[in-house]
Amino acid sequence: MNQVEAESEGNGIHLRFAFIAPALFDVSLLGAGLMTLSAGLPEDIAHAVSSLVALAAMAWLYRSFGLGFNRLGVVAVLSAVSAGVLLQAVSIGTIAIVSKIDTAATVAITLPYLLRLCVIDPVAEELCFRGVSLAALERCGLPFWVANLIQAVLFACFHFNVVQSAYALVCALVLGGLSQRDGISSSIIAHCVCNLTGLVLGLVLTYFA
Repeated sequence: MNQVEAESEGNGIHLRFAFIAPALFDVSLLGAGLMTLSAGLPEDIAHAVSSLVALAAMAWLYRSFGLGFNRLGVVAVLSAVSAGVLLQAVSIGTIAIVSKIDTAATVAITLPYLLRLCVIDPVAEELCFRGVSLAALERCGLPFWVANLIQAVLFACFHFNVVQSAYALVCALVLGGLSQRDGISSSIIAHCVCNLTGLVLGLVLTYFA
């Protein structure tokens, strides 16, 4: 066992889990999605169920390493909410200007879709990238800025889309910073608010289109 492995094992999480976590996320999401769709469930419900399976996998992995959640003060909560709104506003504005993509809402807003977009997916992604991945990278001895950059790149690659990956990278860097400063509860709140803000802005754009 080399020095990095020894240090990682001593901290209870091996470096390889920085990459295993996103892989497990993808596999569980894709596998559950294929099974639910093949079972004939409506698309929005099938996607919500597959996201719940991915969330369960990430929660299990996160807790298995003894990683926990922290309580936030009022200032930290307001900071996380503000960061989420700002991130989505910048994202939508940048996409609209640079890529000329229509950012108006184009999908039916159902309860399963709303829960998946604004709660299930953000929590699962935070547990994976700002949780297990970032912890594994930091605990192997990397400086925070390096660990944060790596998890952000992993998060960007997770989106499999050039435009989305570009702003996902920026968002992940900010979310990583929030997690480092105030704990993962902060990045979870910011991510949920970011997605909710995107939905609201999309509806507004649709209304005035």
